[in-house]
Amino acid sequence: MKLLVLLSFAVLVPCGQAENFDFMIGEWERTNEGAGKRTFETWVKQNDFTYLGHSYTLQGADTVWQEHTMLSPIAGVWHLKVRLMGETQSTDFKITQSDGGSFTCENPQNEFPKTIRYQRAGAELHAEISGGGDPVAFLFAPVDK
Repeated sequence: MKLLVLLSFAVLVPCGQAENFDFMIGEWERTNEGAGKRTFETWVKQNDFTYLGHSYTLQGADTVWQEHTMLSPIAGVWHLKVRLMGETQSTDFKITQSDGGSFTCENPQNEFPKTIRYQRAGAELHAEISGGGDPVAFLFAPVDK
C-alpha cells in the first residue's frame, strides 16, 4: 500500500524543481544599444515551469534582429532555449547557477556564445553573452507604460 501511495505521488509531482526567475518578468529596453537602434526584451511567466522571452531590435520602423527564448526544465534540469529569427531549431543552454536574482547557463559546444548570464541589479536587468568571442553586455531598464 505504501508503495502505491509513493508511486501515485511521484506521478503527480512534475519533473524538475520549480525555479524562480520572476526577477526577469516585464518589458525591458536596452540602454547601451548602438546609435539608431532600439532593442527590447519581454519576459512572461507561463506557469511555474515555463518562462517565455521575446527580444527584438528596431532600426527605424524595421525589425532587424529577433529571438525567442524559453526557460524550462529538460529531464529535471533547467535550460534556456534560444531560437533566432529565421531558425527552426533552438540552441539549448544548461543552467549551471541560479539564486533567485541571477542565473548563468552554458553550452560549451555552441560557437558563440558559450555562456549567458542574467542578473537583476536594482531596477535594471543586466545580461552578458561570452565565450567563443568578445563578451557583449546588455543593460536593460524597465519600459515605462
